[in-house]
Amino acid sequence: MGYVTREEIRNLTGLTDLEIDDQSLDQIITDAENLIDAYTGKTWTTTDAEYPKIKTVTRLLAASLIYEGLPSTPEAQGKAQRYHELATLMLKSMRIFSSGPLKRT
Repeated sequence: MGYVTREEIRNLTGLTDLEIDDQSLDQIITDAENLIDAYTGKTWTTTDAEYPKIKTVTRLLAASLIYEGLPSTPEAQGKAQRYHELATLMLKSMRIFSSGPLKRT
């Protein structure tokens, strides 16, 4: 089970299947989930207390990845960076130090 659905990403970005096809969107969602797992050093489940935040971070990272791959337009300008910054801030605020790149030594 993934952290988010296509519909959640489409709701956040407002992008249709004409702007990004389902296969590409599925790959972007997988990439975002893999980034989060690598960053935190764990795979998240619905029983984890931080799971709702992980879902939000996944949506933000996926949106960032989508906008990085789209042609630059005035409407899309800066969206990839803003989504990425929000996702990074959320992950840092969670202070996940027991594993992954943020592990305290």
